[in-house]
Amino acid sequence: MKVLQIGLGPIGMAISRLLMRKPGWEIVAAVDTDVVKQGRDLGDVIGLESPVGLDICSEIPPLDPDDVDLAFLTTVSTFTEVLPTLHTLARAGIHVIASTEELFYPHHRYPQQTQELDTIAKQHGASILGTGINPGFVMDTLALLLTGVCQDVARIAVTRVVNAAGRRPSLQKQIGVGMSPEAFAQAVEQQRVGLVGPTDSLAFLADVLKWKMDGFKERLVPVLTHKPLQAAHGQIESGQVCGVRHLIKGISNGKEVISFDLRVYLGAEQTRDTIYIEGTPTLESTLKSPDLEDVAAAGLLVNMGPLVYQARPGLLTMIDLPLPHYQR
Repeated sequence: MKVLQIGLGPIGMAISRLLMRKPGWEIVAAVDTDVVKQGRDLGDVIGLESPVGLDICSEIPPLDPDDVDLAFLTTVSTFTEVLPTLHTLARAGIHVIASTEELFYPHHRYPQQTQELDTIAKQHGASILGTGINPGFVMDTLALLLTGVCQDVARIAVTRVVNAAGRRPSLQKQIGVGMSPEAFAQAVEQQRVGLVGPTDSLAFLADVLKWKMDGFKERLVPVLTHKPLQAAHGQIESGQVCGVRHLIKGISNGKEVISFDLRVYLGAEQTRDTIYIEGTPTLESTLKSPDLEDVAAAGLLVNMGPLVYQARPGLLTMIDLPLPHYQR
């Protein structure tokens, strides 16, 4: 499998390191917009002991589907920002797996652009998938899988508790780390803080389970620290924001049928992912892992690679593919 790696942030580097040690994979080109990384050997940038003989490019090279089987796109979170790149790859007939959160299920938020991308991908024989740990796995695909044993489902509730300490600076900024409560409230009004993707996960579950939704209720609550903490950009003091609690509820026929409770903050303890399904039977499942973030995201994207390569052309979701599973 010949790979084009676009974006060498934490997830992109984790993917590249994984591919370097898996048989049957070859990175033929790597691209990043960071001038500090451009022109350097990929092995040096991703922390390998020796160079691999591949310099990082500043832009996507001319593409030929005979030279590239699959592109891993790990750049930004928003659908509209990656759309030009997706059009370029699709027209070249290159299959794509992206960590872009809004690409997981863009149908309800960007219906026209989603249809256009799907059409282009089908015309040129390209398969495109957006996935990741969240959205892409825990709060949607895994929750949906658990409903497979149910005779009926009345409600789904998912709780995520994530320690943001040591996470990438962009994520800490996204959850308001270091802000005052007043600045956080203003940022919420201006839609400058919050996690990208939970609403898409909720819409995905509702559509697949055929629940007609009255609407979504969303609320962002700042988590304040009671002691000094070390953040990516420096120390934050007592009383400042150290993260966020992101609450979303999906209402159908006047009743709450889906609820998400995401707690992402510095120093979070008892990190876990709990999925509760009220139905026949009622189920509760808790997943615990110290590495259920970038390490797991890289594993998921790489394991989905052969499945996307063999899939039908078009813009796909996780339900259009075989179950994600480890592949040697």
